[in-house]
Amino acid sequence: MSANRSGVQRPNGATQGKICQFKLVLLGESAVGKSSLVLRFVKGQFHEYQESTIGAAFLTQTVCLDDTTVKFEIWDTAGQERYHSLAPMYYRGAQAAIVVYDITNQVLMRELRYRLSVNTNS
Repeated sequence: MSANRSGVQRPNGATQGKICQFKLVLLGESAVGKSSLVLRFVKGQFHEYQESTIGAAFLTQTVCLDDTTVKFEIWDTAGQERYHSLAPMYYRGAQAAIVVYDITNQVLMRELRYRLSVNTNS
């Protein structure tokens, strides 16, 4: 893909004008599928056994929609409790958050709701 003055050239040769960039953060407890979701979106891969994220992982994905190129800067945060205090650092300035949770675990759902309310009100 090459760039020119009027925008970005798409693989089919058409020129694209608008480029948008969004910071996206994935939040949730450990082992609920955050990394699996982002790896499927970015690389088209799924691994049955995924290592736990330490701190956070940063990935990018670019999507072309009509005449707009959208670049997602994705922060996949760790779900383990020892990393909870780091979460606000990753979602500061984010335009969107995806909250991933296990609907079969009511206790963790309540804890996640509480954590989200504390972090969004501070």
